[in-house]
Amino acid sequence: MKMPQKLKIGGHIYKIVYRDRLNNDGTENLGTHDAKNLTIWIDKTLSQSQQEATLIHEIIEAINYGNQLKLTHEQISTLEHNFYQVLKDNFLLK
Repeated sequence: MKMPQKLKIGGHIYKIVYRDRLNNDGTENLGTHDAKNLTIWIDKTLSQSQQEATLIHEIIEAINYGNQLKLTHEQISTLEHNFYQVLKDNFLLK
């Protein structure tokens, strides 16, 4: 998949930023969703497949936040892995 620079999620345009894994506070994240600033950060050092899966994860995070679904991180990770598998196995991601 060609990794996007912007995505529309729930009617909002999110900027997708690719950066190194280490955050300013010293913690590591593969990706982060920031609803206030309409930004998703993805670790640019990840493999292509990991970046794709992380983007799916952060999209689910944005949907969860925007709709107050109260999904746990584990539930979001499960959805991420399953959506990614369906998209890859059915050639919807290249």
